Amino acid sequence: MYFNRTHKHFGPVFQNRFKSILIENNSYFLKLSQYIYLNPVKAGLVSDPLSYRYSSIREALGKEPSSILDKDIVRLVGETKKSISEYETFIYEGLREDLSEIEKLFQKEEAVLGTNRFSTRSQKKYLRRRVK
Repeated sequence: MYFNRTHKHFGPVFQNRFKSILIENNSYFLKLSQYIYLNPVKAGLVSDPLSYRYSSIREALGKEPSSILDKDIVRLVGETKKSISEYETFIYEGLREDLSEIEKLFQKEEAVLGTNRFSTRSQKKYLRRRVK
């Protein structure tokens, strides 16, 4: 209410609920992280994902001490110089890829990232739960 009064805004400040995506395994999670880290570049905010100040990519790549990232995320990237370097290469390779399929996930109410079989099984479980 304070924000609305101060800025002469009406209605909810945040229009949509938080979107969650069900992910099948770690490789799909890494692909999603690639999309997220490259989003500021694709939006034209920066030319290099490392220069976007609101990103945790520097922490994921060990260029800054970890303060935001969950330890499990850092574990997926790896802690050796080689694995971190491979992850950084993987992130930058996404600049040449079409990530529009991942972008579509954020427009769905219940999104699933994985194989067709995983997606179908997950949707069936979700629909069963919703009907009860």
